[in-house]
Amino acid sequence: MIKMKDLIQDFPHQLQESLNITKQCNLTVDRSISNVVICGLGGSGIGGELIKEWIRSEVKVPVEVCHSYTLPGYVSKSTLIIACSYSGNTEETLSAVDEALESGAVIVGISSGGTLSEKLEAHNFSVIKVPSGLPPRSALAYPLVQVLEVFEQLELLRSSLKNEVMSAVHLLQEHQEEIIAEAEQILNELGSKRLLLYAEDTFRPVLLRTCQQINENSKELAFFNVIPEMNHNEIVGWAQPSDQLLTVFVRSEEELDRNKKRLDLTHGVVSEKAAVRSVHTKGTGIIQKSLYAIHLFDWLSLFRSEENGVDVVEVNVIDYLKAELAK
Repeated sequence: MIKMKDLIQDFPHQLQESLNITKQCNLTVDRSISNVVICGLGGSGIGGELIKEWIRSEVKVPVEVCHSYTLPGYVSKSTLIIACSYSGNTEETLSAVDEALESGAVIVGISSGGTLSEKLEAHNFSVIKVPSGLPPRSALAYPLVQVLEVFEQLELLRSSLKNEVMSAVHLLQEHQEEIIAEAEQILNELGSKRLLLYAEDTFRPVLLRTCQQINENSKELAFFNVIPEMNHNEIVGWAQPSDQLLTVFVRSEEELDRNKKRLDLTHGVVSEKAAVRSVHTKGTGIIQKSLYAIHLFDWLSLFRSEENGVDVVEVNVIDYLKAELAK
């Protein structure tokens, strides 16, 4: 029986294990890569969003994340497709891979098995195998680190970032009890409200991941937006007060100066209309801070599921959709 609490608590170890898996990888390509498309959905796709943000200042070629059945029109023989599907059977990713095969692109798969592994191996493409048997959302550490490894092995980054992941492992282990305590504090403040998250745009994938975890684990809706974009539209919506939201500002001492000022001002505006709280991420750099926040909000999603009296693991409505689509 899967125990979500154990899986969340094990996240630092999973990151370490995923780093160990990279030592077994030996990727090569026979051509120059001009752009990269990372394909994946849900728990298998969020890793691509995180990596795209993390490598933004280090990557040598354009990167796009595809959460769709179809690929961008520019995909060609010089494109690298990184296909992520934990089960190996995600139909949207398999459809995108079929297009990639037709285009002659280079493909690397990340999966625990399934049709994706069979398809790519049949075409002599590399597949990085990750441990099976987990809910995809609880296996984030594996595609996350392996996508980073693909970029590093194919020399698409100006410098290695894996040491930052290792530092994050130590950070999470050191602050585990503190993280749990803060998650419990946020839960108490949340009460019957819904969660709304704001942060600098570098944290967009973290906020997206948090909402996904609240959706799947806690079985309720959650919302987010980022600075500076929300200062050009959503902030006007705060003309009316709301007692139905807890607005959590995810902060970092490394924020861009202009964004820091925007966040401070936005906090002031929102605090007059709704309950607010700030979360101050620990660590150095976007990788450590992102993983710290992810771990914190994963715990929150678990505690919220317990408060809601729901099965944290089941995703019956997703199973229903898959069954109906298969007819």
